[in-house]
Amino acid sequence: MSTTSHWFLLFGLSALLGGLVGSFLNVVSHRLPAGLSIVHPPSSCPHCKHPIRPWHNVPVVGWLTLRGQCRDCSEPISVRYPIVEFATASLFALLFFHIVGGPSGIAEPSALLVFLVYSFYFSALLAIGLIDADHFIVPDVISLPLVPLGITAVALLETAGLSRLSGVTLPSAVLGALAGGGVMVALAAFGRLLFGREALGMGDVKLVAAIGAWQGAHPALLLTVFLGSLLGSVVGISSMLIRGRQRYAKLPFGPYLCAGALVAWLWGDALLARIASGLL
Repeated sequence: MSTTSHWFLLFGLSALLGGLVGSFLNVVSHRLPAGLSIVHPPSSCPHCKHPIRPWHNVPVVGWLTLRGQCRDCSEPISVRYPIVEFATASLFALLFFHIVGGPSGIAEPSALLVFLVYSFYFSALLAIGLIDADHFIVPDVISLPLVPLGITAVALLETAGLSRLSGVTLPSAVLGALAGGGVMVALAAFGRLLFGREALGMGDVKLVAAIGAWQGAHPALLLTVFLGSLLGSVVGISSMLIRGRQRYAKLPFGPYLCAGALVAWLWGDALLARIASGLL
């Protein structure tokens, strides 16, 4: 098999893995807030509770085959399921291309390790974003372990000489976790002082600490908070203009922080360079 063919095979497998993980994230985002097991029982129809057959559980394809309906009760199955699966498959493909690069990149197997490590991290962020969007909570069971896991992962990758692929060093990870939590606590206090009510929850504080642990202090933290605030503001203002929602309608911040973290990790240095060149 040629190097190019090998690369396309791995690229396709990474997207397939992402689709499978996305199917699992659908389960996590539905069951975790309800206090249910995420491993048992197997996936079932939300209406008739009949177990979903394995061949109907294939990411995206299964939903299309069923035409968005349960095979047993014919009730509709939310389009959110294939959207999350496709989005996660796309996320894994993007991470693979960013970390491994083109066909020449597969000559370095360590790049695949970094890809798997950060695919786990961004999958956790996606789960947090989905849950926060639905329930306005950032689950501690995901966000808190991410802090020590991130610092440990960065330390192990740096020990193996792979920090050039992750772009994060151990001192930066530790500083990122501490500064991330500290900055968000300060913003939460400022928001309460300015608006007379809670503007940021402690869940967001823990989330940004986790992002700092995995992505380091610079440029991740500044861009994550900035882009998250920008995205949240655009969505919030647009929602008020279109739907006429009340002025202080509640808006989950977690999904936008997670999106900002992804953009900061992929293109943070380039964005800062462009911003700096525009200011000079």
